[in-house]
Amino acid sequence: MRPTMFGEKEVKEIKRIPLSNNTVARRIDDMAEWAEDELIRRVVCSKYYTLQLDESTDVQGLSQLLVFVRYIWQNDMHEDILFCKPISRGTAEEIFSVIDSYIKEKGLQWKNCFGICTDGARAIPCALWTHCSLHREALVSKVLPTDFKTVLNTAVKIVNYIKTKPLQARLFQKLCEEMGSLHTSLLLHTEVRWLSRGKVLTRLVELRNEVTIYLEGKTEYIESLLDKEFILKLTYLADIFSKLKELNLYLQGSNESDIFAVHDRIRAFMKKLMLWKSCIEDGKYDCFETLETFIIENQLQPKTNILSAISTHLSLLKNNFDAYFGEEMKKLDSLNWICNPFQDRLPSSMSTKASEELIDLSKDTSLKNSFNRKQLTKFWLSVAGNYPCLFDEAIKVLLPFSTSYLCEAGFSAMISIKTKYRNKLDLSNSLRLKVTKIEVDAKAVMTKNRKQIHPSH
Repeated sequence: MRPTMFGEKEVKEIKRIPLSNNTVARRIDDMAEWAEDELIRRVVCSKYYTLQLDESTDVQGLSQLLVFVRYIWQNDMHEDILFCKPISRGTAEEIFSVIDSYIKEKGLQWKNCFGICTDGARAIPCALWTHCSLHREALVSKVLPTDFKTVLNTAVKIVNYIKTKPLQARLFQKLCEEMGSLHTSLLLHTEVRWLSRGKVLTRLVELRNEVTIYLEGKTEYIESLLDKEFILKLTYLADIFSKLKELNLYLQGSNESDIFAVHDRIRAFMKKLMLWKSCIEDGKYDCFETLETFIIENQLQPKTNILSAISTHLSLLKNNFDAYFGEEMKKLDSLNWICNPFQDRLPSSMSTKASEELIDLSKDTSLKNSFNRKQLTKFWLSVAGNYPCLFDEAIKVLLPFSTSYLCEAGFSAMISIKTKYRNKLDLSNSLRLKVTKIEVDAKAVMTKNRKQIHPSH
């Protein structure tokens, strides 16, 4: 009927319309399968690889296990999503069983795996297990003395009293607008978004006068806002949480720094904690901006008990960093030759062959001139051919993930893909195409599946 009534041009337009209800889904599956095959091919060719894993619950209530892999390809280090699979209980045994089945199915070897980074102590058989630095830093940050914990809980209750009720939030916004305030709303605090504590508390300090006026006669929290000792502790918490957030943000990133750079930053923060402790004890408050501003504006002289509480908390943070990172730092100290291979001192634990190669490398002037500390992994990859034993020792330390940030970013992508309107979606292939760094070769996909180019896709 179409060619008779409208001509051949309209027939060609009709042919562009897909006749299948799952055309897009099949294209996604085909491309994801090709990307997975290409990734496995690269990992198989890599002498070593490491894993990063985490689990989270999707909108359907299913527990999803997400695993990323880091490997060597074309003389460079790459990282990509290995797989995403639903699991039931999330125990270490089940997680290892799922990973083990996948590795055996794809022809990978456990003996080539030299690191698994997780957010907790899972009993996974691997040559080198690492506990996520982000998770450890979060555990350190959550430890608070009782008096500061009381201040934090009270501040959260004040914020949530206004922020979680739409009517209260609108009325408070109106009050701030009438008073010409710099901000017109508080920031909501939740336990999941613990990194935002600094901003939440800083905003409460900035709007404390507006909050006091708004809460007058409504809650018992107004007494806390009128207590200068409470505000002093609140301003300190706002500052210290902001500093902890800065450290955490440095540790994040898909192209995260090597483990030596991560620990250098943590060592520096630990040293700053002792500096801040000394400043507080000497009556210098410029290291905590919000605290200093409140003291100057109100012409206060903090009492000894408050300064002592701040000093104690800073010492507690230092001790907790030591507890979570100290043992690993000691191990890295003995491996300092990796980030400075041109020193004269030889490590005692190194094999004779590797020691000989280190001596040759340390006296190579051309390598010394081209050495760049910021590109440590690339340097060792470049000398793999001439110094194989030394390369093996170094890459086993540099290749493992130091954080599980890629998994966290993957879960963010999962939330945007699998919504309540698409809660039956098979997540694996869609998520792979969303986060993979491998560029899909469309012609190779069509050749493999013997498909023709579809004009509408």
